[in-house]
Amino acid sequence: MTDENGANEGSSDEAVSAFVDKAKEVAGAVAEKAEPVVEKAKEVAGTVAEKAGPVVEKAKEMAGTVAEKAGPAMEKAKESAGELVDKAKEFLGNKDDDQK
Repeated sequence: MTDENGANEGSSDEAVSAFVDKAKEVAGAVAEKAEPVVEKAKEVAGTVAEKAGPVVEKAKEMAGTVAEKAGPAMEKAKESAGELVDKAKEFLGNKDDDQK
């Protein structure tokens, strides 16, 4: 059957169906071409992770060593700060006594 413009009534459904088929075909082709790229990306990511492992472990070791060495220095800094506070209190206390 044709409509008043002379077009077949079923033609729009056929066009949509053809478009969907072509879209599926293109999507399939893209997926096929993308698959090796995805596999290569996974391979590269695995290689990077393998190579990074020892670096991460070494960084952890170094951080532990730094923390161990910093411990005594931090304790000394705390002691020095405490002594400084005590001296400041003593000084301020003497100053108050002088003003009385």
